[in-house]
Amino acid sequence: MSKPKKKRTKTYTGRDAATGPVVHRYTAEVKSPAREWWDGHKRAIKLSAGISGGVLLVGWLLFEFIRVLVG
Repeated sequence: MSKPKKKRTKTYTGRDAATGPVVHRYTAEVKSPAREWWDGHKRAIKLSAGISGGVLLVGWLLFEFIRVLVG
């Protein structure tokens, strides 16, 4: 087993060193209930829509292929 790496205790100095704590202030975006639902379910809806669209396309192409062979 190797030795665990020592933590840095030296303070940063120079032009790029942080001068103090940085405070970030965030505000929440006001969303309608429909928008809130869409943001929560967007990935699942897009995935299921893509799969069902692909299945419909393949089914239609198969139907047309069989129709050309028979007709």
